[in-house]
Amino acid sequence: VVVLATLVIAGTGAYVVARVIGVGALGSALAGTVYELGGPFFGWLGWPVAAVMSWAPWLVAATVVILRGRRRLAGVTWFAVVLALAVYAGQPDALVPLGAGVVVFVAAALAQRSAAFGGGGPVRRPLGDLALAAVGGVALGAPLLLPGIQLTTGAIRTTKASTPGLPPHDLLAVAVAGFDGFPWAGSRWFGALSGNGSYQEAALYLGVVALVLAVTAVAVHREGATARALAAVAVVSTVLVFAPGLPGLDVVPGAVRWHRSDILLALAVAVLAGMGGDAVAHAWRAARTRAWLAGGFAAGAVVLGATWLLADGGLSPADHTIRTQSLAWPAASVAVGLVVAGGAALGARRPSLAPGSGDAPARRWGAGLVVALLACETGFLVWAGAPLWSSTDTFFPSTAAVTALQRAAGDALVGFGARACSVPPDLGVPQDANVAYGVHEFDVYDPVTPKALFRSWEDATGQPAGLGNPVSVFCPVVTSAAEARRYGVGVILVPAGSPRPPGTVFLARVDDAALYRVPGAAPATVTAAPSPSAPASSRGPARALAVTHPDPATWRMALDEAAPAVVQLHLLSVPGWHATLDGRPLPLRRTGGALLEATVPAGRHVLELGYWPVSFTWGLAIAGAGVLGLAAAGGRSVRRRRRRAGGAGG
Repeated sequence: VVVLATLVIAGTGAYVVARVIGVGALGSALAGTVYELGGPFFGWLGWPVAAVMSWAPWLVAATVVILRGRRRLAGVTWFAVVLALAVYAGQPDALVPLGAGVVVFVAAALAQRSAAFGGGGPVRRPLGDLALAAVGGVALGAPLLLPGIQLTTGAIRTTKASTPGLPPHDLLAVAVAGFDGFPWAGSRWFGALSGNGSYQEAALYLGVVALVLAVTAVAVHREGATARALAAVAVVSTVLVFAPGLPGLDVVPGAVRWHRSDILLALAVAVLAGMGGDAVAHAWRAARTRAWLAGGFAAGAVVLGATWLLADGGLSPADHTIRTQSLAWPAASVAVGLVVAGGAALGARRPSLAPGSGDAPARRWGAGLVVALLACETGFLVWAGAPLWSSTDTFFPSTAAVTALQRAAGDALVGFGARACSVPPDLGVPQDANVAYGVHEFDVYDPVTPKALFRSWEDATGQPAGLGNPVSVFCPVVTSAAEARRYGVGVILVPAGSPRPPGTVFLARVDDAALYRVPGAAPATVTAAPSPSAPASSRGPARALAVTHPDPATWRMALDEAAPAVVQLHLLSVPGWHATLDGRPLPLRRTGGALLEATVPAGRHVLELGYWPVSFTWGLAIAGAGVLGLAAAGGRSVRRRRRRAGGAGG
């Protein structure tokens, strides 16, 4: 459902952008198809990157409305709501290239209104409206933005620098899918496709048809401000994708993947392709349109021919076959494009389609030309993307080993006695997939994991806590019961042939691995509080506490202590946790560099922890103010229109 919703939002958004700038239905359908099925967007489906970027065309459409200045309040509200939806999509670093793309589009559009370009029109007012819309969007997104910023500033992701651009070799992938193996089903990765180690980073295919129509649009609408602005976005995005190490790009914290600007490149090309398709549909008789259409596909034929002759690269026979087959669809696209260009030239010579002979036959002829191009482009995109996705009507498949691990481990936190970071892992269940199986593992793949947890483990054990690449993987090797108890690890899974971790007790056999229980380990433990003059290390033995969870954000424990005690919580010390003892606030403090603890007095008590960041409360207040502000502006606009209508009537 999420994948399909993301796809629909992206496709309809690109369609709406094209319609807003005056493109007909066929050209708009072409724009939506190219954007939603093009590799830069389609390759990220199922990831929050695509969820954020699915709102990019809607944001551009709102920007166009604001720049026109005719429906200011509608444009500002539209922009603010869409920006907030992009925030809630949940990939903060993706907002940076998205914002950069909108800034480039606005700058290029408004620059053309200056005297230097011979233009005219307001500049300050639309800039003010856009600033107000951006503030409104940030306000509406504040309930996630504020606690999100608070959490991510201490996250492991911020330790990684921004990634370099893609190699220039990958430029060919914009027109040719599968040139280096992917996305052919069952094929292997044998070329230089993406230096970043994942296919999604370099799924760049948009197709020959889209590229030729985009160039045609810029040529035919060379006086049009929108076409120029979209072309500027395409150029800047291309530079960000393929120019590694540009100065100044690392000033944005959080390891921004600037090469993911290829999604903005895809959007610009898609909308321009829609404009080009519209020109073919309605202006196919114009000599300029026919010349650029024919010239574009002829140039494509030359490039593909040179690629076929020169790009063998000393490949093996199998790889050479894959590379040759990857040129089949682009070659077919060139052939269809040349036929369409020929059809436009033929139609221009037919008396029945000449100007003055009636518009209906000419419209049908132009529509037929665009339908042929749309069908070819759709076929290419579906062929290129279909191997990337599959679906099933069954839930996560289980195995005997998974079932045995579920049964033996229960609710205990599962640690690993050997490195289990690979995919598929050597032990246990893949990080994050363990949630679906109900297995709680002491490893995680999450970019917002606190850096303090990595440092804490390394300080306590002297061993690395992660892979290093990707930095977001926390996968420590638990070698003893003492290490396990420090972090609440209840059982340790050890591969076959490995010794029993010291201090543990054999629990069960899981496939060819062994599961060992850690005595005394629990999510929360209590120890006698040392005297004020005694060191913390003088605490007595820890005793497990029973923890209940009335809801996902609450921990509750019943205490009955004869003397003051320290409750150690195997819970990450991140902003937002608060404690109460019998309903009264209780201070929490950090322990072990990453976890939480609290001192409680003697007697019977109920200790409760709840997660509710103060920044979330502030975010709700700011969002509420944003909603009230937009509503007040709307009410004021309605009253103004009524007064004008009343004055005109009088």
